[in-house]
Amino acid sequence: MIYLPQRAVFIHIPRAAGNSVTGAIAGVCAGKGIDIILGTGGDIKNWQGMKRHARAVALKEIIDEWDDIYKFAIHRSMGDRVQSVTRLIERDVYNKVHEDPTCPEAWSKVLKNEDKNYWKVFMSHTTEWYTKGNSAEDLGVEVYDFSEINNQWHDICDKCDIPQCSLPRLNSSK
Repeated sequence: MIYLPQRAVFIHIPRAAGNSVTGAIAGVCAGKGIDIILGTGGDIKNWQGMKRHARAVALKEIIDEWDDIYKFAIHRSMGDRVQSVTRLIERDVYNKVHEDPTCPEAWSKVLKNEDKNYWKVFMSHTTEWYTKGNSAEDLGVEVYDFSEINNQWHDICDKCDIPQCSLPRLNSSK
C-alpha cells in the first residue's frame, strides 16, 4: 500500500509489481515535498489498515478523502502470481531467510512449511478480494493489467499527481 495524502492510493497485491511501483513512487516523491505513507510488511500496533498488502475496503475506512483521490492496483494472473511466490519461497529457503532473526514469524513458518493454510489463503486473495468491498461492491479502484503496466505508467503518474518517472523491474519474472 502506498498512500499519497490528497492524491492517490496504490493497493499492493502480492507478486503483482508492488515493489517496482513502491520504488518508483518513493524515489520520485522523496525530497520533493510530496507526502507518502508506505505500508509495512510487519505488524505495527494500531496500524493494521496501513499494511503492505492492505485491502481497499480497509483503507476506505481510514482514508478520509477516499472518494476524492485516485485509487489503483495491478492485476496479475493467479498462475503467474503462484509461480512468482513459489520462486520467492524457493530462493528464501535456499538463502535460509527463516534463520535470520529479522524474518517475520509468519514468513518463517511458510519457509519451514509449517503454515498448512498458506496456499489456501494466498489463492483466495484475488485481485477482486484486494480491490472490492466485502460484498464485491466497486470501491473505485482502477485495475491495470500487469503485462501493460509499463505502457500505462506515465498516465498513472499523471493521475497520482506526481512527477514522471520510470518504473523499475525489481522483481521481474522474465
